[in-house]
Parts: sequence; C-alpha cells; structure tokens
Amino acid sequence: MPHPTLGLPPASMTGGHPEAAARLRREHDRIARLALEATLRRFPDMRKRYDELALRQLLRDYEQHIEQLARAVESNDGSWVTNYAEWLVPIYRRRKIPMKEFAALILGLRDAALTVLSPEEAEHASRMLDLWRERLRRHGRLPGDHKGNPIVRFFWKGAGIGDEGIV
Repeated sequence: MPHPTLGLPPASMTGGHPEAAARLRREHDRIARLALEATLRRFPDMRKRYDELALRQLLRDYEQHIEQLARAVESNDGSWVTNYAEWLVPIYRRRKIPMKEFAALILGLRDAALTVLSPEEAEHASRMLDLWRERLRRHGRLPGDHKGNPIVRFFWKGAGIGDEGIV
C-alpha cells in the first residue's frame, strides 16, 4: 500500500480476489471458531497455559485478523497483514503471548480459511499469511520472547560479578 502523502494512488481494492474476501467476511464467525480449534488441536499445551478468558480474547481477536486477511486478499497487497502484525506485536507481548504461539494462531487461521476459499484463492491467502508469519518470526528473536541460551545465561550469572566488581 503506497504512502498517502507521496501522491501515489491508493491500492486497488479489486486487484486481488474480492469474492474470496467477501466470503471470508461473511463466514468470519465460523472461521474464527475453526481457527481456534485448529490451533488448540495442533498445540494442545496452549489450552493448559491460557484460561477461558484468554481463549475467548483470542477468539475475539480472530475477527480483526480475518478482516485484515480479507483486505490483503481483496487488494493483493501484503502490507495489510504485515503492518497489522507490527501493530499487534506489543499487544501480544503485553498479554504474555510469545510470537511463536501467535504464529500458531495464524496457522490455525490458514486451516480455517481453506474451508471457504477455492484452491487458487487459498494459495493467494496462504502467501499473505506467510508474509504475516515471516514478520512475526523476526519479532520472535527479540529478547523476552524466548528463554535464551542457557549456557550464555549461566556464564553471565556465574561470572561472579557483584556490587564490588569481579569477585
């Protein structure tokens, strides 16, 4: 999507698959339920880690995820999902959901979206979701999203550096 202040025309919202986007929007409730079920089936430990309220919140989030996917499929522009992924990273970090699990939610969305899309449209939607997951993968490497290297952590903690300096 070109930046509006550069004087470039906006992205065409009919450049991709508008019929597929309309089906995604029409079936968003069913797709959201199927996506969460697919994610929990693929990663059953998420059910243990998150309570009922957190799972409901993730189900509610799917409504906007599906809308952003529909916009990307409709316009054939991946910036709808990549910019949205950038915007969501701090929100999911604040909820203490690692990017690896957020990417798992996107995999569940892919499985559910295939139920309403034709093979050509599904391939196009999969490319958009791959862009989304690639953006999340970059954020998953940042500190705080993973436990880190235990050997490096051992040396930093075990170096004997105290308030007085090296002991």
